Amino acid sequence: MIAPRQAALDLAEILQPNEQVIWAERPDPFSTLRTKIFLWWVGVPLTFAVFGLFMTGKVSSGILVPLGMFAFALMAAPFVMLLENAFAIYAITDRRALIARRPPARPPLVSCAFDEMDDDLEVLETGGGAGHLYFASGFPTKMRDTDYTGKLAFRDVAKAHEVARLLDQARAKAKPVTKSGGQP
Repeated sequence: MIAPRQAALDLAEILQPNEQVIWAERPDPFSTLRTKIFLWWVGVPLTFAVFGLFMTGKVSSGILVPLGMFAFALMAAPFVMLLENAFAIYAITDRRALIARRPPARPPLVSCAFDEMDDDLEVLETGGGAGHLYFASGFPTKMRDTDYTGKLAFRDVAKAHEVARLLDQARAKAKPVTKSGGQP
């Protein structure tokens, strides 16, 4: 977890006046590797197969070079994702949830107000208490922080259930209290 004071400094250009950071964290690198390791299960054997074909000399380099590049890309992908995650900050404020990235990442900011969020939060565990916290629907599926159905998430968060509890508490505090007459 990033200390709220440090997160407020990191997010100073993004926060609205008098907005307080309740929780902030970067994606968990171990969870990222754990969920992307399957790429190595394909990339490493493919690399050995390409090397074996190269050593036999019976396959042209016009086939081996693209296959080798593809195998290398599969092995490098988890580390590229780790690098991207190093530039991301997930934050819960007293008004909204934020996913902020330092440039050159696109989009640099995804913001979701509490009233735009789903009533029920979903946690998809990836192991070791880490997981993805889905909190809003209806976003474009082409965004990097959404799944194929358009659900926005904090991805690869350590202690995902604890973060869900914090987000629920923040949303409960932000809701206006209604009086017995039904007037806010």
